[in-house]
Amino acid sequence: MLPSATPARSTTSPPPDDPPFLATGRALLAQVTQGVRLAQTGRFDQTVVLLDDSRRRLRGHPVSELDPVLPGVLTDLGLAQTMCGRFGPAADHLNEAVSLADARRLPLLGLVARHNLGCLDLYRGDTAAALTTFHELTHQMPDDRQDPLRVDLAEALLAVGLVEEAGRVLAEAPWRADEDDTARVLVEAKLRLLEGDRSGALHLTRRVRAGLGPGSLWHRLAGRLEGVAEAATRSPAPARRARDLLELRVPAVAQPFAREPADGTDSADGAGGVTGTGGASGVAGGGDGYRNAWDVAGRRGRLTDARRALDRLAERGAPAPGPWLGSADRDPHVIRAGLESSLLAGDPATALEWAEMGHTWADGLAPAPDTAAAPRMADPTGRYRLALGRGAGPEAHHHARRWESAHWRAPRTEGGGARQHRLPVLEALMERLEGRAFVHYTVAGSEAVALVAVAGRVHARGLGPLVRIRRALGRFVHERTVPVPHARSATRTDPFRLPSTPAPPARSSPADLVSSTLLGPVLPLTGDRPLVVTAAPYLGDLPWGQLPALRGRPLRLVSTARSWAERPATRPGRDRVLLVCGPEPRMARLEVAALAGVHPGARVLVRAGQARVLDALAHCDLAHLAGHGSIGDRTPMLDRFDLRDGPLLACDLAALNTAPALVVLSSCWGGHGFGGAPGRSGGFVGALLARGTRTVVASPVPVDDERTGVAMRAFHRALADGAEVSEAVADHLGHLGFCCYGT
Repeated sequence: MLPSATPARSTTSPPPDDPPFLATGRALLAQVTQGVRLAQTGRFDQTVVLLDDSRRRLRGHPVSELDPVLPGVLTDLGLAQTMCGRFGPAADHLNEAVSLADARRLPLLGLVARHNLGCLDLYRGDTAAALTTFHELTHQMPDDRQDPLRVDLAEALLAVGLVEEAGRVLAEAPWRADEDDTARVLVEAKLRLLEGDRSGALHLTRRVRAGLGPGSLWHRLAGRLEGVAEAATRSPAPARRARDLLELRVPAVAQPFAREPADGTDSADGAGGVTGTGGASGVAGGGDGYRNAWDVAGRRGRLTDARRALDRLAERGAPAPGPWLGSADRDPHVIRAGLESSLLAGDPATALEWAEMGHTWADGLAPAPDTAAAPRMADPTGRYRLALGRGAGPEAHHHARRWESAHWRAPRTEGGGARQHRLPVLEALMERLEGRAFVHYTVAGSEAVALVAVAGRVHARGLGPLVRIRRALGRFVHERTVPVPHARSATRTDPFRLPSTPAPPARSSPADLVSSTLLGPVLPLTGDRPLVVTAAPYLGDLPWGQLPALRGRPLRLVSTARSWAERPATRPGRDRVLLVCGPEPRMARLEVAALAGVHPGARVLVRAGQARVLDALAHCDLAHLAGHGSIGDRTPMLDRFDLRDGPLLACDLAALNTAPALVVLSSCWGGHGFGGAPGRSGGFVGALLARGTRTVVASPVPVDDERTGVAMRAFHRALADGAEVSEAVADHLGHLGFCCYGT
């Protein structure tokens, strides 16, 4: 946690060779080292005492003239004070540390001090500033200093509810086996608990508690996590469970408080911010705990709204979402509690309204595709493109990290405060289905759930444990990372031949297993209607048409129910056709040549570069791009489509003023990134839909060159004959992995 205190080699003259000075200097440095060791075990209050005494005694001492000594002590002292909730002195010491590090030309120590200033922002409630600081440092911090930065970045993401992003940050960190990992283990345990993995969380928390004494903040925080995990196994009410998880997301500081034994609530000053026995208030069975950092800082606005909303849910059962939520409409656990409460009350229609919010709550918290067009993104995009030209190696990965860092710091389309509440979507959705069925896949507790709107009613169907479904999806998607053999893709299965029990047969193929799990409970409700599907993030980028039960069935993937309900009533024109092929493979050129015969008068670009293709995309109604596609580094917004003068990046499309109504991406991975975190579809599909494209046809998995060319000719002939896009995809492309995205 506090890596800066070990003095590095100094470039200044050493202090005089005077035994008293040397002796006191060594004693002071030994005291600093002792304070750092105490901090590494979570005893931050003792660290503050030792480092603050060292700071005072170092002023004017010759050893302080060693370049890293004083800024190092101030850096570590500031973080320890932050962890104790002493934010004013922490800010003073950290800012002084930054100034000294810059003046003494200690760039690494300056980065560590700035990192600790980000921690200060996080713990005093300014999560947006903390996220900006951490993302700015991700490409500057050396690899051997990345671990603590990644831990704090994950903590900040969890604080605002971006659980999937936090998991990715922890998974990508270059963890070093020789460093203390207590802080990482605690954040990972918190992540596991927020994801519903209670047994994994319990294992990690008990590991921490076994290695530390009760005087450690880490020991007590592990106790908080363990108490919530054990309470969750007793299936408390959704609002209570959400309140516990909400408190765990917010960092705690080393300021203990005692609960009043009479009623189990916080102490009289009200600053504790955690309540309930056996919950987030401390170790299981204990009577005290550590204060919520945001309460200590006085930043209670959004957190208070979330608590108030959960209290209302607990009191009134399952109210519909509305303006009463305030800024709590941006909290995923409040929304999850509303969804689960509605399901328990037997009200799937209200549950669907809550589920819709589950796909919009993160708007403005994380970068959307259109922010890739911000002026500050031009330089990192150009540098990444140049690095790709020199080979997709470590240099390209470094610039991809810089690009992602800049993307997180780009201006958001919405602020972090309360938004104007949108009207309910269900009535408009039912009116616009027009003989289709709408399916929203979501999660309640540890179970996957499908909400099905059909024929004027909403139904809820359980799909089984989320862990089992994730495992089945992993096997199925892994199998689809290479082109599917023709014999397998051509087989047809009766979509209504369902398993008699929720668990599929043990010898089922991955496709059969996923198909029966996700669609077995749904299809008896929908009949043979075409489907409109909103998928939960756990489903990822699924090639839906390759599921046996969907073979030949029209299906559209939409990001939200509202995007379907509010789609324009008029059918877009397809008069201006653009056909583009990359330099490879050879079948792409043959495919485009054949399609030119299907669309007489189409504009054909065979050896065009990026600028020409982007200009042409802004002046057509239907665009077909055939060529090599590949996944980008770190983010789907860096996915690539190869052109003559280099790759067309998904982020390049964010600069389009207008976009075609229909885009067909005849390449591998064209649909990658759509099934991301809530409200933030990325990749080529997300970028095109954000610029106004109504429908994108693309594959989220690799495709076979020869069979794709043949199927694309049949698909375009069907479009020319007037077929609806999703029907043409189902008839000719779905079995190859292509999906129909958008309205």
